[in-house]
Amino acid sequence: MSTYAALHARLTSPAPDHVRFTGPAIDIAGITPEELGTLWPLLHAARREKTLQPLADDVFRQVAQAGMAPALDSATLAATLRVLHGAGHWGVSLAEQFACFAGAPTAELAQALVPMLSNEAGWARGSRQRAALLILAGADEALAGLAQVIEGAYGSSLTAREFAVLATLGRRALVALAAVEEFSPDDVAARRWLELAGELGQEPAYMEFARDALEAAGDAAQRVQSGAVPYKPDAAFTPDDARVLGLAARAAAAADAPWYGDAITRLLPAVCVAPTAAKTVPSQALTTALGHAIEAVPTPESVAALREASRVVRHAGLKKKLARNVKPAERGLAARPEVALRLGDVGLPPKQQRALLAAFFDTALCRPFTLPYGEWRARLLAGAVMTDHARALVWSAGAAFMLGDGDVPVDAGGRPLVLPDDAPVTLWHPVESGEAEREAWRAHVLRHRLHQPVRQVFREFYTPRPDEDDACGHFAGYELGTVRLLGLARREGWKLDGGTLTRRFGDVRAAFRMSWALYPGCDGTVATETIDFTRGPMALPVRDVPPRVLSEACRAADLLVSVAAVALESEELEWPRLRLLSNGSGVHAVRRQVLERLLHAQIAAGRVAIEGFHVHAGGARVSMRTGRVMRDGAPVDLALKPASKKLGAVPWLPYDEALLERVVHSVAALLDDDHAPACG
Repeated sequence: MSTYAALHARLTSPAPDHVRFTGPAIDIAGITPEELGTLWPLLHAARREKTLQPLADDVFRQVAQAGMAPALDSATLAATLRVLHGAGHWGVSLAEQFACFAGAPTAELAQALVPMLSNEAGWARGSRQRAALLILAGADEALAGLAQVIEGAYGSSLTAREFAVLATLGRRALVALAAVEEFSPDDVAARRWLELAGELGQEPAYMEFARDALEAAGDAAQRVQSGAVPYKPDAAFTPDDARVLGLAARAAAAADAPWYGDAITRLLPAVCVAPTAAKTVPSQALTTALGHAIEAVPTPESVAALREASRVVRHAGLKKKLARNVKPAERGLAARPEVALRLGDVGLPPKQQRALLAAFFDTALCRPFTLPYGEWRARLLAGAVMTDHARALVWSAGAAFMLGDGDVPVDAGGRPLVLPDDAPVTLWHPVESGEAEREAWRAHVLRHRLHQPVRQVFREFYTPRPDEDDACGHFAGYELGTVRLLGLARREGWKLDGGTLTRRFGDVRAAFRMSWALYPGCDGTVATETIDFTRGPMALPVRDVPPRVLSEACRAADLLVSVAAVALESEELEWPRLRLLSNGSGVHAVRRQVLERLLHAQIAAGRVAIEGFHVHAGGARVSMRTGRVMRDGAPVDLALKPASKKLGAVPWLPYDEALLERVVHSVAALLDDDHAPACG
């Protein structure tokens, strides 16, 4: 008996005498999408039967794990919808059912769908999803009724114009549109919005509408700024307008439309600040919607507009919201290298270019992009700022290299390398190299006094312990202050999901577990536990996490612990932390290595000593953790100034870090006293 026949027989046979007589499990390997489609309504119906529910749940689990999908025709989809309607269709995505539909719509399918939608009086709200489903099902009569509801509620506004465009969309775009309106976890919702933006970006009619809408909105905002239209706080655009324009911005960014840069540059800064000195804004709703759109689908121009809006906005609440969009948007550029590498061509001021490129390359260390060597040279050596960054970073093309004199690739010893044009080039990461190579590149950067735009050769790195399997326990057992923890976590891109801090590193999701569920505004302390990893719906053992991802996730967690730690939960847990620091990879250990190299002459002369977490100089000690200066137990206030010429090498740093700079300048100020005693 075939798998299909066995499964069909189990699903259609009379119920057994006892609920525990469930029968053996059935392996669905080898079943075809058409056979699975025929069984699909039976499987959903089986979930309502106690004796068949375990079988149905096991089949659905196997389908999800195998990445399978049923092939549904109009009859099987209609039958599935009738079953779901009878069960209340809780926890089942209608969009996912229609995603499996490959046939032509029929009256039977329309009749099965319409009763599942809410009453017509509420159709104006959530009209996108209803319209998408009705179009997919061929429910023309119900769609005409929805059009009348939209016309009565919105007239000729942007919402009505958007609704008119929906009928032109293809099936994939309609399915994506229906999916985003369904409730889902944050990470699933973000992925669905991104998929929708990508699909809409390929729809010519929608893109024409998006351009007209965004450019007209920019014109309207500029008229408010010029005084041609009297200013009224929060009256330039309605929340419904903001909803439409936000989606249009996402689609334009996903398509990297050539007109989008100018449109967003004119629109966003004009709607986030009043034309007067007032702290009100022309439209809070549109400012927020555009901020979220740029965070989700960034381009160099839109991120620059977001940074400018964050700078000029005077409304305190919006300033905080936009600031929370900036870092994720900058990090998001790393996922779009073909777009981000246009930073050198968009005409931004050099300072702004440097900031955006630094954020891009920092994220690219975790989410690396790869280019053929010939294309890499053409893209990264095109503009002055981009070229400066390319020359200051270490790259890998089978062997690690930097650009030397004449932009010739050289190894850590300065020896030239010959690379073919098709050699794949990506950013070098210390976790993927041995200690000898890491040491060689650190020496190279110091020898040539290079200033890296991001911390690369001196970057903290982390590797799994031999006893770690299911989760990473590097930072378990610390007591953290929740107020400081949540504030920093939000700025660094962590999100609260079910009371747990989560953050995505490429396609891997890291979850930093705590002793109790966190929530916005909570106060007190919480104990850290493990960091778990998942890829899609599947848990990812630590040994299977890509080394860069594991290292960067631990680095992000180390920052949270370093800033928010109140105490260790127990003294025994200090030893793993000390071992982590002693291997030369943690935050404080890397800072110590840099200081030892920068101050090697003063250390050799006995004028400086580094012990524990302090630098001793001039009869005082400087904390490498806080930058505080103490002498004989009392704080010392230093008027920090550039060091004297004989210490001219001290203020140079191989990368930017405010605390490291403060420590170096404090030591330099203490050593400026010619009578400073020797240490030791």
